[in-house]
Order: sequence, then C-alpha cells, then structure tokens
Amino acid sequence: MQYRSGTPADDAPDMTTQIWHQVVRQDIECTVDNPDVLALLRHWHASRGDQPRGTLAMFHAGRWSALHPRLMLLQREGDGFVYGHYGSEIARYSQGDMTGRRVADFGGRLTAFFSDCYHDALASDQPLYTVHVSDRSQAVFTWERLILPLVDEAGGDWLLTYGHPLQMRHQLYASVLDATGDALLALRRVRDAQGADLGWMVLLVNPAFTEMFGVVSKAVVGYLAHQVLAEWGALNVDAECLLTLASRGHRAVTRVLLTSQNQLRYLDLQIRPLQDGVVVSLTDATDLHEAQTRLRHLATTDALTGLANRREFDDQLRLEVQRARRSGEPLTLVMADIDAFKLYNDHCGHAAGDDCLRQFALILKSIFARELDVVARYGGEEFAVLLPGTGVEGALNLTERMLLRLAREALPHPASPVAEVVTASFGVAVFQRQGDDEVRLLRRADTALYEAKQTGRNRVCRAR
Repeated sequence: MQYRSGTPADDAPDMTTQIWHQVVRQDIECTVDNPDVLALLRHWHASRGDQPRGTLAMFHAGRWSALHPRLMLLQREGDGFVYGHYGSEIARYSQGDMTGRRVADFGGRLTAFFSDCYHDALASDQPLYTVHVSDRSQAVFTWERLILPLVDEAGGDWLLTYGHPLQMRHQLYASVLDATGDALLALRRVRDAQGADLGWMVLLVNPAFTEMFGVVSKAVVGYLAHQVLAEWGALNVDAECLLTLASRGHRAVTRVLLTSQNQLRYLDLQIRPLQDGVVVSLTDATDLHEAQTRLRHLATTDALTGLANRREFDDQLRLEVQRARRSGEPLTLVMADIDAFKLYNDHCGHAAGDDCLRQFALILKSIFARELDVVARYGGEEFAVLLPGTGVEGALNLTERMLLRLAREALPHPASPVAEVVTASFGVAVFQRQGDDEVRLLRRADTALYEAKQTGRNRVCRAR
C-alpha cells in the first residue's frame, strides 16, 4: 500500500492543500471494505483485457443504474477535466450539479487535490482510492472516492469516479456528544399559540446528562424542562439562560445540589446561545471542590489545635477591620497567653505540652463559639480571638467565663508560680474607627495582655 496525505511526496504532484486527505494506490482491495468499490474494481480489471485501462463502453449508465447517483464521469480536455455526468447523490450533498462544468470550477480548497488525483490516475493507468474531508457539504464530514482511468474508442482519456460519504457530520457530532464527560442539555424557549411563555423545551441531552440526573433521554426530550427535570428548580439557571439568549453571550455559574442521598454535588455550568435557545454544559466539580476545600483547610488551620493559623487570622483581621470601618459595628480583639507554659514544657515534657495546648484550644473554642468568631493559635502558647459585632463589655464577660472555665477544668500545672492548675492571661481591645487599623488594634490588645501578665497573671486587662 502507498499513502499520501496533506504533505506531498518528493516525487508526487504538489498537493499542499491544508485540508486533510489520503490516497491509496496499491492493494486497494485489502484496504477497503465497501462492496460498491470492490465491485467496480473487479469490473474495471475485467474490462481491460490486455489493455492498460478499462473501456468507456463498459461503464455506461444502464449497466450501473444502482450506482448511477454515486458516479461521476469526467473527460479530459486539454490540461483540465469536464464533468460529463455528476451523480444526483453527490450533487445533493455537494449543493450543486457540476454536469458540463470543469473541475476547476468546483472551487474550494480541494480543487487542486482533485485535479492532481485525476492526472495521477491517467498517468499511471491505475485506480486510486482517496479519502478526504469535505469543505463544501454541511452534511458530509469525509468522502471516499474510487478513481478509475478509462479510454474511449478514439483513444480519448476518461475517468469514472465513485463518491460516497464515509462519515456524516451528524454521526460525528453524535459520537462527540456521547463521548464527552460533561453533561449537555440543549434548550429552546417556547410559547403557546396565544404567545404565552411556557418555559424551556428540552431539545437534546447526552448520555452524561442522563447518567448525572438519572433520567431517560426519551422521557425528557420534547418536554418542558421544569416539568420533567426534578433538579431544574434547584439549578436556578432560568434567568441565566434568558440573559444568554438575549445577549448572545456566554455565562458561567456554579451551583450546589443536594442529591437524594443527601450528598452535596458542586456543578460548574457553562451557558452558550443557540439559534433560538441555549446549550448548558454541566461539569461535576465535586471532587475538585472537595480537594480545594481540603487544601484550604490545610493552608489555614493550625495542625496541632485545629484552630485557625496565624496566616488565616491575619487575613480575617484585615477583612473584619475593613468591615467594621465601613459599617460602624463593634469589633473586639482578645489576645490570650497560657501562663508559665515554658515551665510546663520543661517539667512535663513536650508531648504533655502539646496535649495542654489542644485542651486549652478546645475550651477557648467552646467559650467563643459563634460561627462568625475567629479563634486562632497565634504562635506558641499565644492565642487570638476576633469578635465581630461584639463590644468591649461582651468580650470582657466572655473572657471572665474563660477564666472560670479554666479553674473548673483544673488542668494540672505542677510548675506554675501562679496556681496548681493551668491559667491564662488576657488582653482585650475594641476597634476604634478614628485611630485604629489592624496593626494598631493588635498592638493595643498585646499591650493589655502584657499588663495582665505583669500584674499577676490569671486575669484580663482592657486596653486603654
């Protein structure tokens, strides 16, 4: 077998068209399984006798009536070729009948390729089988052709060419739709006879969509989406689809669905316009979202205590200061430090020290327990708590409760100069809109903490 595709061989005519094609010159019978091609090849060989080509008389229309719509008959005139017969099936797919016209009139990127193939077949006195991508037909993606060189009684050059769609575009599109991992939903906006808006009619769903939503294609296609898709309301994309249809633009949204198994599914939706509707592409991003959530948790959480880490606390402090400055709502910062923790580590060991930090963190989180409170390990044995919407009095009350809770828990501290149990010192500062930023607020709370430690520990001091 010999093949030639988009880039020509050194000894071949120039075929530098950009559209893909392939040429088979030898052992065509071993390459092709189309029975029409094989029958034509057998007849061509039989009609040659001792001659290099088949005869024109052996290929008259009546003999091949069944294949007549797929055949083209070309006569060589000078350096070109004229279509003496142009099959009706080829004309239908090619959007025009070329009978009586020259190959050069065909136009498009394949004209040179066709001419080179015809010259090649006549020069070699051998059949050529070609496959090429269509650049004219909206229905056909690839054509197969068999080119047979013929001679008439006067010695004139003729060609019989068989053309047949090898792959239709709708078959290719269906294969792509079936193979894609994204769920696809095509919709058309429909109205009743009086012009009342009925909603979105389902035009198409692919297998990935039917699997994702547990539906059968024939049970949803042709019906209104809100009537046959239980999740349509939960997706909440009706307005987004209307905006896409009106603007002819592209929209991207993310939705979270609660499945019948009470599992959250995160879906990324891409909405694009159709001629009179939209196509919605749904990607299941649950695994990606959960992975991102885990990564964020690792990046923002203190591994020992499970509280927010210093980086996360600094980010939240900056955001809460900005919010408090805009809204005028109170914001209070509490800094905490376990008393004589170095002595605890030296006496009890670092493993016991880690356990002490974990237990202190649990108690701290149980006191400052609102969802919007930010409780963090600030470093070593130092902790920080942000209290959005809480004034200084509320923060002082919570901190006093923390002192009482530590006394009640009575975690042993055999080396403490303060008490026989673990204690802590606290500094409280409320955000001042006129003079504070996050740095000044931190400095004021830290100063109050220092005062608490210098005045006996196991107490809370308020920033001035």
